[in-house]
Amino acid sequence: MIVRLLQKMVGGAHARSCQRCNDWSGRRVAALRPRTLLDVGCADGAFLFQYLDYKPALFCGVEAAPALRAKAEARGIKTAAVDLNGRWPYPDNSFEVVHCAQVIEHLHNTRLFAMETLRVLQPGGTALITSENLTSLLNLGAMALGYTPFTLMRCCGWYLGNRLGLHYGEHVDEGVAIDDPAFAGVTGHVRALGALQAQELFEKVGFMDVQVSSMGLMPLPDWLGRRLEAFMPRRGHLLLLHARKPGPAQPAL
Repeated sequence: MIVRLLQKMVGGAHARSCQRCNDWSGRRVAALRPRTLLDVGCADGAFLFQYLDYKPALFCGVEAAPALRAKAEARGIKTAAVDLNGRWPYPDNSFEVVHCAQVIEHLHNTRLFAMETLRVLQPGGTALITSENLTSLLNLGAMALGYTPFTLMRCCGWYLGNRLGLHYGEHVDEGVAIDDPAFAGVTGHVRALGALQAQELFEKVGFMDVQVSSMGLMPLPDWLGRRLEAFMPRRGHLLLLHARKPGPAQPAL
């Protein structure tokens, strides 16, 4: 009974935090009004159009799922299926903004991801990235109890190691047999970053003005967590990263 009560409380707070996280990145993209934009993990392409009141001259998206990619194309987004653990098929200095929501934690080669983000941005361009925070209050609480961090529960389709997790014991079909060479388990979280680690990584590959914060101080009640976020910037469950590529912004045409 206590576990279910905690799960219900955290589940509601998580949903509200995710919406705030979406608003954080979506509104920042809209405020920058980029003419050239790359959305990494664009899904069906609907997300950023909730915030943009125009279509950028060049709007590209990365999406692996064919059905979602087709919907994004129908919205006018030029999409590609890309292995984000490798090089991206875009020239240097292509985009004013790179947006990526809840993708980086699925990758093995996090360092190359940061490097490619920097490479494809124009001088003075902006990266806006959201993820989950390994050093969140919620994850630290799980580890204190000897449980797997909530962020890392999903192991190749199985939710394991944390009886408090909302999906503990469930199995998600990843669409390919476990012994198939194509299987990579990428629908699970592979390498979650802490807030300080994310900041240092993006600074080390060459970004400047790297700002990393977080939101969602679960399992605290939502009303209390929001008031404490400013005092605990590395303890929210959702990671928010804003960084700039060195150089002057490109002049408007």
